[in-house]
Order: sequence, then C-alpha cells, then structure tokens
Amino acid sequence: MLIVFIPLIIYFDYCDKYAIIFFSMIAHELAHIFTAKLMNAELQAIKILPIGIHATIKYNYLSLAKRSFINISGPIANLLFFVVCFILKAYCLNDMLFFIYANISLAVFNLLPIFPLDGGRILKDIFEAKLGLFKASKYIRKISLVFLILLSFLGVFQYFTSRYNISLLVLVIYFLFILKNNEMEVALMNIKNIVYRGLRFKKKGIYPVRELAVIETKSLGDVIKSMDFDRFHIIYILNENMNLVRVVTEQEILDYAVKYNVSISFKNLFEDYAKTPL
Repeated sequence: MLIVFIPLIIYFDYCDKYAIIFFSMIAHELAHIFTAKLMNAELQAIKILPIGIHATIKYNYLSLAKRSFINISGPIANLLFFVVCFILKAYCLNDMLFFIYANISLAVFNLLPIFPLDGGRILKDIFEAKLGLFKASKYIRKISLVFLILLSFLGVFQYFTSRYNISLLVLVIYFLFILKNNEMEVALMNIKNIVYRGLRFKKKGIYPVRELAVIETKSLGDVIKSMDFDRFHIIYILNENMNLVRVVTEQEILDYAVKYNVSISFKNLFEDYAKTPL
C-alpha cells in the first residue's frame, strides 16, 4: 500500500499535509499503546499503514473502565495536540492551522459511535457489560449503520461540493465491510470467552455469577448469545407454566453444545437426556 500511496502523495503535492496527518495518527495510536501497557493489556501486533500505525490489543478481560480508558486515550491525545497547537498559534507560530484541524478532526471522528472507531468500541463495551457479547454487537451494528447512512449523505454532499473528494464515501464502504465480517468474529469470541472463563474460575476460586431464566422451548444457542463476557452463569429452565424444570450451569450448556446441535431446544434436549443420560 505504501508503494502505491507515497507516489500519489508526491504527484498531488500533498507531502506537507500528509506528514502532519501521519504524525497525528501515530500520536493517536501511540496513546492507545501506552495506555494499554499501563493497564497490563497485551500488545499483540503493530502494523505500519499509509494512514499511520495500527495496534492490535488483547484486553485480557480488563474491567469496563480500563477498556474504555484505553479506547478513549487516542482521541484524548489528539485533543491535547489540538490545545497545544492552538496556544502556539495564538502566541508564536502562525502556520499551525492545518495541524489544529487535523487533530480536532481525528478526535471528533474517532469518537463517533461507529464500530471499529474508538467511540463505537466504548459503546460496544458498555453494552457488552450489561447485555452480553451477542446483544451488544447487534445493537452497535444498528447504531453504526444509522451513523454510516448519515455519513454517506455527508459524503455525497462532500463529493458534489468539492467535485473530486470521495474520502467519506470510501470510509463508509470500509466500515460496512468491517461490520459484515465482525458477526462471525463475535460468535467465536463468545465461545472462547466461555471456555477460558472456566480456567479463570478455577484459578481465582471465586467468581461473580449471573442468573438467567429461560423457557424450555428456547435453544442452547439462544442462551449462549445472552451470556456476559465476564460472569459465570447459572441457568434456570422453566416450562410454559413458569415452573422450574431444571437448573444448569454454563459448563453444562457447553457440554450439551458439544454433543448436540446448538439449535436444539431445552425441551427436546431433556427428553433425549431422559432416554440416554449424558
């Protein structure tokens, strides 16, 4: 990408502005990296891209507050640069206007509630702590799509007023691609979280519990979608008369999912269980 990108920058005589934007984006991502290391998150990879650097951070089941602080640290860094540059422009340096615009634009744009922007990640973490991974992803996808529709209208306006600038429309297409590919990733992450939670439970010995009540006509998959990322679950299975049929743990849910299809209902599961014990 750099081999294609840099000659275009030189051809269109955009080197100075590109250097400012590139520096601002690096500062943004370095703030994420520094805060992640401060919070004992795991830095898995760093990629150098034409738009700066991109860090892949593994949160290692940090608290909501620490995850949010990591995500918001990038926009905060750009806001700090904006303030510093604004002061410098006012007192000594006049040629700081583009640097000011670049940093305030990066800060505001990254706080939009669109996944995978920082604002979208913060909102997703808040939903995830309250609703579980699947529901959180479902809601953040809907919110992201609403803002992407608004952004696409703005992109069309940008194109017709500038007669050449399609940057917002390109970003909309990119974000739509990310959202489409995120659905399978969410399913895999939720299963992985449940599996590793058992190991963490054994290591700590004490773990917070969340209780779920489920009608027996619901499937194993429905329960898995409703589980939180950092709670051990006890599930109460009820019949249509709201009487208790059985109490199971999340580990039993996983055992059932391995032996049966996740689309099987609890009613059919227990009928089969009565015939052939696990």
